[in-house]
Amino acid sequence: MKKNLRVLILIGSLFPAALLAQKTVTGKVTDAADGMPLPGVNILVKGTSTGSVTDFDGNFAINVTDDAVLVFSFVGFQSQEISVGTQSIINIQLGQDITQLGEIVVVGYGVQSKREVTGSISKVGGEELQSIAVPSFEAALQGKAAGVQVIQGSGTAGAGSMIRVRGIASLSAGGDPLYVVDGIPITQDYFINDNRGAFNNNPLATINPNDIESVEILKDASAAAIYGSRGANGVILITTKRGKTGKPTFNFSTRVGITQAAREVDLLNSEEWLQLRQEAWENDGNVGLAELPGLLTWEEARANDTDWIDLTTQTGIRHEYNLSMTQGNDKLTSYVGVSYSDNESFLVGNSYERISGRVNLDYNILDNLKASLNTSLSQGINNRVSGAWDGGLGAAMSDALVIYPVRNDDGSYFTGGNNPVRRQDLLDWRTRENRSLSTLTFTYTPIDRLQLNVSGSLDYMDIQDEQFEPAELTNNESVARRFPTWVTNYTLNATAAYDFNIQEDHNFKVLVGAEYQRSLTESWDRIEAFGVDGPLRDDPFIPDRFQSIDGGEDSVQVDNPVYTTAPDQIWTFMSYFSRVNYNYKDKIFLKGSARVDGSSRFGSNNRYGFFPSLGAGYVITEEDWFPSSDVVNFLKIKASWGITGNADIPNYQRWGTFQRREGNDGNPYNQEPIIFPVRLENPDLQWEVQRTYDFGFELGLFDDRITTEFAYFDKNSTDVLIDRLVQVSTGFERFFENVAEINNRGIEISLRTRNLVGDFKWNTEINASRLDNEVIDIGATPPDAIAGSGDTRVVEGMPVGVNFLNRFSHVDPDNGLPVFLDIDGNETYEFNLEDRVPVGSVVPDWTGGITNTFSYKNFDLSVLFTFTIGGNIYDDSGKRQLGVVSDWNMRSEIKDRWRQPGDIAKFPRLTTDSRTYGGLPSFWNLNTTQFLYDATFARLRNLTLGYNLPAEMVDRLKLRSARVFFNGTNLLTFTEFPGADPEIVRDHEGRQGRNLSPNVTYLTAPQERAFSIGLNIGF
Repeated sequence: MKKNLRVLILIGSLFPAALLAQKTVTGKVTDAADGMPLPGVNILVKGTSTGSVTDFDGNFAINVTDDAVLVFSFVGFQSQEISVGTQSIINIQLGQDITQLGEIVVVGYGVQSKREVTGSISKVGGEELQSIAVPSFEAALQGKAAGVQVIQGSGTAGAGSMIRVRGIASLSAGGDPLYVVDGIPITQDYFINDNRGAFNNNPLATINPNDIESVEILKDASAAAIYGSRGANGVILITTKRGKTGKPTFNFSTRVGITQAAREVDLLNSEEWLQLRQEAWENDGNVGLAELPGLLTWEEARANDTDWIDLTTQTGIRHEYNLSMTQGNDKLTSYVGVSYSDNESFLVGNSYERISGRVNLDYNILDNLKASLNTSLSQGINNRVSGAWDGGLGAAMSDALVIYPVRNDDGSYFTGGNNPVRRQDLLDWRTRENRSLSTLTFTYTPIDRLQLNVSGSLDYMDIQDEQFEPAELTNNESVARRFPTWVTNYTLNATAAYDFNIQEDHNFKVLVGAEYQRSLTESWDRIEAFGVDGPLRDDPFIPDRFQSIDGGEDSVQVDNPVYTTAPDQIWTFMSYFSRVNYNYKDKIFLKGSARVDGSSRFGSNNRYGFFPSLGAGYVITEEDWFPSSDVVNFLKIKASWGITGNADIPNYQRWGTFQRREGNDGNPYNQEPIIFPVRLENPDLQWEVQRTYDFGFELGLFDDRITTEFAYFDKNSTDVLIDRLVQVSTGFERFFENVAEINNRGIEISLRTRNLVGDFKWNTEINASRLDNEVIDIGATPPDAIAGSGDTRVVEGMPVGVNFLNRFSHVDPDNGLPVFLDIDGNETYEFNLEDRVPVGSVVPDWTGGITNTFSYKNFDLSVLFTFTIGGNIYDDSGKRQLGVVSDWNMRSEIKDRWRQPGDIAKFPRLTTDSRTYGGLPSFWNLNTTQFLYDATFARLRNLTLGYNLPAEMVDRLKLRSARVFFNGTNLLTFTEFPGADPEIVRDHEGRQGRNLSPNVTYLTAPQERAFSIGLNIGF
């Protein structure tokens, strides 16, 4: 009896606990960034070993007591603790972990945790690229990464950006970073279409930013040396989205908005311009009314006040639509995305239309064999307009005078002077680019920890640039032109990676690989047809690249085209590389890599190059001797050294080349054709060599409420390539030679703070970089031998792209004449090109960005400011808009000019004769420091205000997530530069101009100010 009583008492004492243990809590865990379910999340009852894991759909179930605390954790995401209480359903969202421990970054041919990285790598998430309205995705990197200067070219639809990683290190070779998309080093030639229409081709315009998962920028040699001869200017790795395990989930996004010019120049009206013309006429000693351009009378001129800027600009409409699907199981995961966008710029007639599709598949053929397919197909149609020196808005800011009418009295277009509306209305100009990026990879794991990868990639481009000018525009017969280009770029790659441990504390990761890349560019200089009714794209008889025009079996007959062929451009790379990573107790990290590159572009004596690197990192806070602190929770110091190269030069420069001249071209030899050499052979031609030292630290404070990174770098480039002029007496013109030396050194600072946590959150991200750029040596090359736009030059001891100008002193108040400084700094009235000196710099002192993000319940706000401090802008068109009164309109600043003795003025007395200014031979030579401005500016680059619909409303709509947002781009600009825009990249004719002349402006269209509203839905 007593025994039974004890059993009953024991059962009774356990009964409440049993009741509590039987409570089941269910719920779903999703990604806070996109609402996607997270499979494999660990749920643990705090203080116990009881736990569960989410399934493919992010769902979970766990038996707990009311007083239990659930801990949710997942690699790469911030952990959360939830008290159960009376809840039976718990749905939570996990935010990505941005701390030093959890972030995963993509490196060359693999991935690493940020903790393990010994080099300098900046990461930008795909969602940051999608939040801002820009002509091309790379412009959205501006202000996001320390040491990475991004200059958006202009507001023209489809325009590209100039990106410089840690300064300008090249002269005549390319200075842009290497772009790698899902392992493909892609074609990135900005000069495929030359600079027709004052516009350089943008090879990145067809890439859909909504397909991008992340962008990693490899900045130092430790990170970039794995790409060897093409890593000197940095490497930008673009990783696209992949499928996730679970049922099919869809994401749809759309935005609609408008665009305007961010800034405009203030030009004179008709009466003001006529007044200046008359004043200049009388200052020159003339009497009566001044002669006017365009053969207009004063009465006719006064009858017009044409606002050409208003007629060549508009409020552009832009809209885009994106739909993606992801799904997966143990056998197959897939990501499928389609996108359409049509973006008008603020230039009348200019728009960029893109349609793209992407399929990324991962298929487990066997337990140890996987096939991965990445493939995309896109088409970009750029409806082109002339710009800068070619017309359009450039003409509206220059020689389309306000006294000119658009049309004559009879309704015909005025042709007595530049009429950009006439060309705008009549010219049909379209560039169509079809592009496919595809990679097929097989991954085989024969034994544990050994992974073999074999991949083949194809980057194919088909570019058709077409113009049609009707007879009304040519004043003769109509003409249609096509400039076709086809690029076939394929890569074969094989790697083997093996991980192993020695006594648990010593972990090694070894990678070896080989890569072969070949690119073929086929083109015709032009196809031209006369007397046709429309563009050649409307003519089915114009041959494509696969058809012959020589009368062969497959030839196509057409009425009257003229074909001008161009030689094929072929280049190849053969590479071997390896990398070893060592990890001791997750606190000491060592990395070494080496690559051997062979290139067809270089001479027989230097066909192959060797590019090694070393890196080390030490997490000091892991040491027992490091004092425990509530302040410092993470500290890592790191250092690296490495050698990288630059092989981005035109093909065939190592060969001696010859030119054929016909006997009837005015230079005959015995009335027969002749062949003569024009370029010297250079068997010693080799890549530029860059040696980089990098020292830095990563610091976490107050449980990572504050995280910061600091880096000091010194990169020295030797054997820098120069396309040199050769003395005429040699009988040659120019040739590439490894001559120069350039040094870039500076510091980078990144700071992230979580200022406020809780319901109201406020985070701040600041990045800034300081750069000193110096040309160490250019051999015996004189300054004028290496020139860029806007009189930029290369001078020893000065930054790359220093301006080579006459110095303007002041305006003489007695006579109104400009006073210059001679070579010795003495004042003189004489303008002499021999008095030019190096002044200013196109390289800024500081660049960076400041991002503040706020969130309260369902609302979020992001504000990005970008800034540039120091450096100079050379206003190459200012000498015409603010100088001699000619057939150009002038800016309103000219009102501060000398008119009578005693005037203290900014600009000299007006004249129509350039020789008045110290014997100036032409107004085109008026390159003085008067038009050199401080490049400092700050810009409210991006503002996004969003609202996430409440969970109960989303559930009623049977959605996973829903968000509406407003976005504004380039809303405010703070600058003292009086021109169209302080951020500019003018058109260039080649790599040298692009290196020497960033921020040299010549009638270039300003940036766009854009406003848009959008919707993101997950279902």
